[in-house]
Amino acid sequence: MPQATPMDYDQTTVPESYDAGREISDDKKHEFIARFAQTIGTADVNKIIDLGCGTGRFSGALADIFDANVLGVEPSAKMIERARAKHNDVRLRFHDAPGEALPVEDSSVDMIFMSMVLHHLAAPQKVALECWRALRSGGHVCIRNTVADETHSYPYLDVFPSIGAIIERQLISRDRLNGMFEELGFKVLAGETIWHEIAPSWEAFAEKIALRADSFVAQLPDREFEAGVAALRAHALTAPAGEPVRLKVDLIVYELE
Repeated sequence: MPQATPMDYDQTTVPESYDAGREISDDKKHEFIARFAQTIGTADVNKIIDLGCGTGRFSGALADIFDANVLGVEPSAKMIERARAKHNDVRLRFHDAPGEALPVEDSSVDMIFMSMVLHHLAAPQKVALECWRALRSGGHVCIRNTVADETHSYPYLDVFPSIGAIIERQLISRDRLNGMFEELGFKVLAGETIWHEIAPSWEAFAEKIALRADSFVAQLPDREFEAGVAALRAHALTAPAGEPVRLKVDLIVYELE
């Protein structure tokens, strides 16, 4: 069974390079959040937790699409510091706390959003239980994440020999994820797997990976990392110009019955 070893971002340089290395356009952020809004509606969503918010990449889009107050929760003090520096929207607040101890009262939240968070959790079942505690009846958990079933879609498996094992060890399978929430009384309201463009070209992808902001890449030995980046840059020289680089991502909505 996968078991993540949480990365202590505050002991790395990842917070400094995160936004550039994990860049998503504002339009794409709003597009992702709008997909969730189409499923659950916006009328009854007034308070949202952006769980594992990082630097607040999706917090603004959540506030915009749902016209709601958003509490970004993130265990890294460095990430939270950057989130606060980036955003001055009065609808947004940021708090450094783990997902296992959300700083809210019972049944006080309408929606919990997680983007690329699951593989950072040492105890995902405890986080699911905390979502159950924090959500009101009829509330929703909306997840954007890769799952173990789609490990093969990671576009750098060939250049980083040991990264596949890292990914498989930390990602959760789709069935296990659904089971964790269903055991707590949630139902799967919607689920789809999409191809997400993570870079507009192989050249751009190589330079994003070179920033080492990807948490899987950050765990590689230096020599393997450097050789893999060199291989990606070499591939970019021969790849068709403007060929996008994609990754399979699951979008899942759970409703608390």
